[in-house]
Amino acid sequence: MLHYTRKGSGKVLVLIHGFLGGIAIFDKIIEPLTQKFDVIAVDLPGHGQSELGEDKDYTIQRYAEEIVEVLLKENVESAYWLGHSMGGYITLAVLEKKLFPIDKAILLYSSDAADTQEAIEKRTKQQYEIHESGVGSFVDGIIENFLAPDAKTDDILFAKEIAYEATSDGLIAALGAMMTRTDQRELVANIEIPLLIIEGEQDQAVKPIETYNRHVQKVTTNTGHLGMLEDSKAVIQAIREFL
Repeated sequence: MLHYTRKGSGKVLVLIHGFLGGIAIFDKIIEPLTQKFDVIAVDLPGHGQSELGEDKDYTIQRYAEEIVEVLLKENVESAYWLGHSMGGYITLAVLEKKLFPIDKAILLYSSDAADTQEAIEKRTKQQYEIHESGVGSFVDGIIENFLAPDAKTDDILFAKEIAYEATSDGLIAALGAMMTRTDQRELVANIEIPLLIIEGEQDQAVKPIETYNRHVQKVTTNTGHLGMLEDSKAVIQAIREFL
């Protein structure tokens, strides 16, 4: 069973972090959200305090199924879902496969497109780098790319500390799952539940999602890929107004 936290009251809101993340990446927004929602936040396998399964061959759907196990254990019948980056891929997988009733969904600095061949080659090289040099070296070399160029030093250091908690096998598994994920652009184009997309003007990690679906709303923050650290107030406001 994955490690998770639960706090607050109201409609259940599930928070799913991304690659190099953990529950703590939401520290600046969880407490305000618990004032209106029953917040369940999960550490993905090999991240935070969750262990990677003995079978290290993960897919995005497998991550989704393990999160659903947590919700069933907590007797949750339906919920709002918020997925950051890779967590957004997981949220879309749940919607596509109808693994759990999602009433409203939020993609936080995420994407609906599959990896390009260039991205697959990059992730493959990153897997090798992590295997050879370890988590610390990899995190130190990449984490600043996740934030805006003018990001606060404290936010950079905080993001590093969270990323250091991941295991090598956990990161390698996550990279493998992301590079083999299915393309979800058609799903987003035809989705019939309310969907909020929060994008960062300075986000270099993912490209903007293009859709004209009337069920989809968009909000842009003046941040990089970790807007919940860089401008937590804007992210909280967008979430509250949408939900």
